[in-house]
Amino acid sequence: MNILGIDVGGTKILGLRTDEYGTVLAQVNEPTRGDEGRDAVIDRIAAIIRNLTPPEGVDAIGIGMPGPLDPIKGEVFDPPNLPGWESVPLRKELQDRLGNSVPIVLVNDANAAALAEFRFGAGSEKLLGRKIKHLVYLTISTGVGGGVITDGKLLLGANGFATELGHIAIDAFGKRCNCGGIGCLEAMASGTAIAKEGAIVVISRRPSKISDLAEGKPENVTARLVVEAANQGDPIANEIMEQEGLLVGVGVVNCIHTFNPEVIVLGGGVTNAGDLLFKPVHATVESRVIPAYKGTFVILPAALKGESGALGAVAAALEELGGPPTTTSNLSQNT
Repeated sequence: MNILGIDVGGTKILGLRTDEYGTVLAQVNEPTRGDEGRDAVIDRIAAIIRNLTPPEGVDAIGIGMPGPLDPIKGEVFDPPNLPGWESVPLRKELQDRLGNSVPIVLVNDANAAALAEFRFGAGSEKLLGRKIKHLVYLTISTGVGGGVITDGKLLLGANGFATELGHIAIDAFGKRCNCGGIGCLEAMASGTAIAKEGAIVVISRRPSKISDLAEGKPENVTARLVVEAANQGDPIANEIMEQEGLLVGVGVVNCIHTFNPEVIVLGGGVTNAGDLLFKPVHATVESRVIPAYKGTFVILPAALKGESGALGAVAAALEELGGPPTTTSNLSQNT
């Protein structure tokens, strides 16, 4: 079986061809160059698909996209960092360019990562040692996103917009979020939020390794820099990371109480902080989760890294097939 998974990001497009087990058979990585406009980007996606397609054809194609989309209609709505994509019938655009009837499935990038971890990563039978049906994935990076697997299926909601976990409100009087909400998990606990807290330390001239590493410039502060300062023993940086773990832990508790997962997977760049994040997350969950839930779940770091989006698109394509197909479709390999 040949499955294609395409992860379309703001800076690069990663395409994979795999078998039904997620084994990577071929790979193409191209810059997105979103400033060239949507048609140029769609042409580039189509070219990657052709380049990855073997002579015998492919069985299905998954496309992972940032931002909201309608997986039923195959439409994408205003993804970040892609100007001119206000409402794009991406599935039809690709089918027109490719001239074939091979199934094309669209999936939100956070949902794709959830599918990837469920099927091939931390929640898979291969790595976990047992089969599960219920998983929550949270990515904590520049922003916060997520996806939910319930009864073995991706939870999409009425319009495919479900599980915007980064916009769970964890503080009714908290910070304003870019989505327009107040106190969203993303506004309070993303990598961006960590960097803002660190920048405040520099601006306030509090003695700290954060200021030293940033050379006294608040604009130089990143989440990674705060983590580095914490690893060097800086008490203020450690306070920021303790607060980060507490806030992420509150988000995890909300997810446990809402979805009753067997596995919660935490991914994204902030999780590279390791115990600086995971220890306060575990402590917060332990102290705040309803006692009846204790022992029913595990919290794990993501097992998949840079390929998670593309592998999630592969998983979405496999879900669409629902099993081994009886025929395959051939695509032209001419670019």
